[in-house]
Amino acid sequence: MCENAKILCPYCLTREIDPAQAICSVCYSKEDKLERGSWDDLRKRKNTDEIQMFTIAKKVDEVFQVPENKAYACREKHEMIQAEALEREMEDFHRRRILCMAEIFSKIDCSSLFPSYIELDTYFKNVQDYAHQHIATEQLREVQEYLRSQIPWKSLSSQRMDLGAELLNFWCGEDELDWGYSQYFEIAAGNLKPFLAMTLFTKILCKHFPDVMSAPVKRLSSKL
Repeated sequence: MCENAKILCPYCLTREIDPAQAICSVCYSKEDKLERGSWDDLRKRKNTDEIQMFTIAKKVDEVFQVPENKAYACREKHEMIQAEALEREMEDFHRRRILCMAEIFSKIDCSSLFPSYIELDTYFKNVQDYAHQHIATEQLREVQEYLRSQIPWKSLSSQRMDLGAELLNFWCGEDELDWGYSQYFEIAAGNLKPFLAMTLFTKILCKHFPDVMSAPVKRLSSKL
């Protein structure tokens, strides 16, 4: 990218910014204090590819958080039918996230996690079958637990421990991902950044979520 190139703010898609700015000042102003701090930290990285990687990851995560927060609000008001519809929307979105991450992992060499050769093709085929609702959780869980038992966790560096955790858990649901269920791609970007090109992570994310990339973000602070 040319040093002086401008892009549209990925959040509003209306204002031109320097890529290292991440989002425009108007979108930034709509964030709460905690999120502004997150954007400030991102800008300090001074690495355009890394900034773009995390900006796109955060954009997809925030789009997911809109129905998530709406569903929670509906349950608080005992509007159960609407809450369940929103939760089905979230489940569909999560299946897309799983397939996206499976492709990202296809570009990563995970052999450093295992002391001897481990065939991962079965695991990734089961992940894809699970995302397409062709197999149940239990079948995938068996392969996951086998792989977990083959990783010498105590001998891994912190980066490889993060890679191993991401490899085993990216397909899991909210009960296991916890807050990572909402900040799914932002956490994945952090865990996987040392192991693949940041531009490739961004490219695959954009490929799987073209609808998200082509639309402004519905700001959580102003919509709920």
